[in-house]
Amino acid sequence: MRLALEGLPRMQLPSGLFCLERRRGDPGTHGRSVRYTLMTYLGLATAAKGGREVAIDLERVETVALREVDSPEVAPGDLGLYAWVAARGSRQGEEEILERIRSALAADALDDRDGMEIAWIVLGVAALEGPEPLVADALDKLLRNVAPSGLLYHRLLGRRRRFPNFATQIYGLLALSTAARVGLDTRARAAATTLADRLLALQLPDGGWPWLFDADRGTIVERYEVYSVHQHGMAPMGLLHFAETADDERYADAARRGVEWLFGRNDLQLDMVDAPEGMIYRSIRRARPFDRLALYANTAASIAIGRAPVSGRLRLELNDTCRPYELGWLLEAWAGR
Repeated sequence: MRLALEGLPRMQLPSGLFCLERRRGDPGTHGRSVRYTLMTYLGLATAAKGGREVAIDLERVETVALREVDSPEVAPGDLGLYAWVAARGSRQGEEEILERIRSALAADALDDRDGMEIAWIVLGVAALEGPEPLVADALDKLLRNVAPSGLLYHRLLGRRRRFPNFATQIYGLLALSTAARVGLDTRARAAATTLADRLLALQLPDGGWPWLFDADRGTIVERYEVYSVHQHGMAPMGLLHFAETADDERYADAARRGVEWLFGRNDLQLDMVDAPEGMIYRSIRRARPFDRLALYANTAASIAIGRAPVSGRLRLELNDTCRPYELGWLLEAWAGR
């Protein structure tokens, strides 16, 4: 958490938004991201509430982010992040955000978006304690996305529906856990339990969280990239919350075991934390072009024979970048716990 609080000011742009990423050995920043700004705000606000000293003007970040709501880079699901930020902050633009979400749901604008975006809508509307029909519509979309295995589909529609990523699973778990805790839908707890149990069964021996799944079979399609943010931020966000909701330490144990992956318990035996740079390296991945070849081969084999032929540590490399939301989600997961 100390690394995150010291590293994030180096990732903020003069505009008040946060960059897309930093790279090892480069003191500068690259790109910008409204989505990462919203996520980073949430983590920093949690840290501040937990008594940590935050050297960033959070009110300014909230205001600057809201000015970008019409930006082309803002996707329908990002409106959920905006709602979550409004609830966590000064509630700027609350009514306008809820109206935009209502319009997106009515137009089925989320049906061809990644499942994680539906989860963000649920989380944001629930955080704002939005109108009951709006919460129910958002949660119903998420529950419709549950596969027979308990995993969430990638999307409600589309050819890739069967092959979701870890992000959709863990944001979905957090949304279902939140819905269960506050009693939004009686189906939410059962769905969250089945999903969480399936994820625990699929956690890698080294504590890593694999990237791509076959939702119909409930199996791993391709384990890489294994992302650091999943290990220290996103998996703990979902699993620690559900451990508290279900009063079951198995889920917290899995989250803690995943953190060990950062400190050399991984396929490259690398320490992913670079304190002098203020970075946590983004991932361990397959080198190009082998990454795409492995992905296509494993996806085709999963459909045909139900297993991935390309597994293990073939052609691996370090992705030595860091993105601000990674440090924001670390704070969201652990500050105050």
